[in-house]
Formats: sequence, structure tokens, C-alpha cells
Amino acid sequence: MPACTSRRRTDAYANESRILAAAREVFAEHGAAATLTQIAAHAGVGNATLYRHFPNRQALAAAVYEDAFATDVEPVILALIDSDAPREAFIDVIERLAELMYLQRPLLPSLDHLTELTSKLFNRKRELLETLVTQGQAAGDLRADLTVDDVPTFVAMVTAASVALDQPPQLRRRYLSLMLDALNPADAQPLPPLPARSG
Repeated sequence: MPACTSRRRTDAYANESRILAAAREVFAEHGAAATLTQIAAHAGVGNATLYRHFPNRQALAAAVYEDAFATDVEPVILALIDSDAPREAFIDVIERLAELMYLQRPLLPSLDHLTELTSKLFNRKRELLETLVTQGQAAGDLRADLTVDDVPTFVAMVTAASVALDQPPQLRRRYLSLMLDALNPADAQPLPPLPARSG
């Protein structure tokens, strides 16, 4: 690979990282009033550079959320695999995600389809989630008719509702625990079937 091509890629990556860091700070300070021009100026790049990486506000907001998810939530998901208390570990993950959404509230108005985006990010860890569901079911902690397809959307919906109600952390954990009782096998009513997967 020519040195100039390698340098351009390095510069592009550095610009993207600066834009994401700047967007996080500007969204936190100005919320829905933040402009892409402010973000570009804060990152020390021109508007054209910002738009090369992120064609619109929604794309930038989604990238900021995805970056925060990778930093703050994915490590907790990975730690679940070694947990001997699946239910508590599940609550930890959902609580961490709720905390992330709470901290990123200024960003949320710029995000289209938050539940779908969160579900998509969880689906990237599908194999791990499948292992966790199987382990939880074998231990008797998760209902037998729960599937790996249920988990991302369930977690995204529960978390979004928790944040929308603007609950303090102690209440968030209490109500998350109540909602997670839906995953418990004891006296569970059979679930309606999942719709057929498209594609």
C-alpha cells in the first residue's frame, strides 16, 4: 500500500475519532440545539470533512451512541458469560444500558428508531446471547420458551421505557427487576409465537 494512501486512511480515522469525541461533548452541552457546524468547529475540522464521514445529523448521533455502547455496555455483556447468577447479570447489563441512555439523553432526540438501533447493537453479540440464554435455561433461571431473538428487543424496550420515565437509579433497578420477572420460568404462561423471520 502506498505511503500516501496509508496516511490518508490514518488521517480519516483520526478525523472521525475527533468528530465523535466533539459530538459527544457538544450534544451533552447543547442537546437538541447542537448544530453540525458547532460539532465540526469543536472537532477542528471543516463542515465538508464532517459530512464526508457522517452525511446527516442522525448518522452522527447513531455513531456516537454506537461508540458509547461499545465502550460502556459491550464489556458488561462479555462479562456475563462467566456469571453464576444469570438473572442478576442480566439486570446489570440492562442497568448499564439504561445508565448509558440516561447520560446520552441530549443525544436521543437526534436518534431515529432508538429501540431498533439498540436491538441491532445487541444482535452483534448474537452468539454470546445464545450461549447466555442456553445457560440461563439450563440453570432454571430463564423460561424455556425464551429465544435469542427475544433478548435484544426486550432489553431495548425495557431500557427505553426506564429512561423515558426519568427514574432515579434506585428505582430504575427496582423496576428493571420487576420487568425481568417476565423471563423467569416459574408459573410462566406460554409466549405467543414469534413472527416468521423475513429473508
